[in-house]
Amino acid sequence: MTLDERLAALASSKLVTLVLDPEHLRFRWANAAAVRLWKAGSLDELLARDLSDMSQAAKARLAGYVARFRQGDTAEDTWTVYPGGKPVPLRAFFSGIDLDDGRQGILIQAVFDEGAPEAARSRSVEALRHSSVMVTLLDAQGGVLLHNPAALRAFGEDAPFDERFVDRALAPELVAAVSEGQVISREARVMTLQGERWHVVEARPVPDPATGDTALLVQHTDQTELRAAEETAEARAKLVAELAGALELVEHQKEEILALSAPILEVARGTLAVPVIGALDGARSTEIGARLLGVIVERRSRCVILDLTGVATADAAVAEHIAQLVRSIRLLGARAIVTGVRPELAQAFAQAGADLSGVALLRSLREGIRASARGWS
Repeated sequence: MTLDERLAALASSKLVTLVLDPEHLRFRWANAAAVRLWKAGSLDELLARDLSDMSQAAKARLAGYVARFRQGDTAEDTWTVYPGGKPVPLRAFFSGIDLDDGRQGILIQAVFDEGAPEAARSRSVEALRHSSVMVTLLDAQGGVLLHNPAALRAFGEDAPFDERFVDRALAPELVAAVSEGQVISREARVMTLQGERWHVVEARPVPDPATGDTALLVQHTDQTELRAAEETAEARAKLVAELAGALELVEHQKEEILALSAPILEVARGTLAVPVIGALDGARSTEIGARLLGVIVERRSRCVILDLTGVATADAAVAEHIAQLVRSIRLLGARAIVTGVRPELAQAFAQAGADLSGVALLRSLREGIRASARGWS
């Protein structure tokens, strides 16, 4: 039998009756009372209307009804519809019905809700239905009394409350604490239809408006993206700290290498020798000078031998750095002897116009030590 044949007795009923196709979101049958309610010009006009622009909350509620039908249940609920843009509160009854093509449809029978709540209460109910916060009302034993659409989308119609948490001990802990009048707020991992998520869960005792018994109101707020951002920030901060530590270690090792490549040796009483190995640029010259001058003062050295045998390059810049070291040594009242001067380095001194008057320029460190012992001036 077709829908028309099966529902013929309801065609003239004053009870608003419709059949909704939940897959394509169109009405497949309606009686005259429904046509008048929806302010349609005709039945064909009503059946041609596309309802796919309904809210996600409304779609979730319809999906919840269909899930009940599969278990042989029906549903009763309060809806506010907006024919012509004006709110009409209805008390509606929902049951499953086969469509003409064999798919699952929803038979809706509704009456005008004469006892509709006052405007503030009506608005609060609608706000709850459209809220992105997942709200579940439980009885004192943790059984589900009500899901708002956001909770339905997250957990489904039939998921037990104690199975939504990764930590299975959390649900009975919340139920027990709230039963004692406590308000609990926790961050927890939960299993949703979309996979594992991080939620902030708040549970508090409230009176059940239907029975007056104590009920548990549980609200979930999804914090997955925020948690991921915090973890990313923590990981980046840790990486920055590790990089800073590595850079500090590298700098410390660099200083040690520089010190080893220009050690300050006391070769005789009152005589220091500084063998310079590798490149000699401005930064390294400053570092050597800072260490050397401190040792001269500390040990009251009278002579300093700068051995340049191991200097990698010989140009005017290197010559000027060496001349600066010599001047600094003299300012502290010590004599300066320069050894290991290769021909190209001597030429660099000349080209740079470095003032090395009164400074002994010798071939080897051994000659420098001997000269210091003889009292070069």
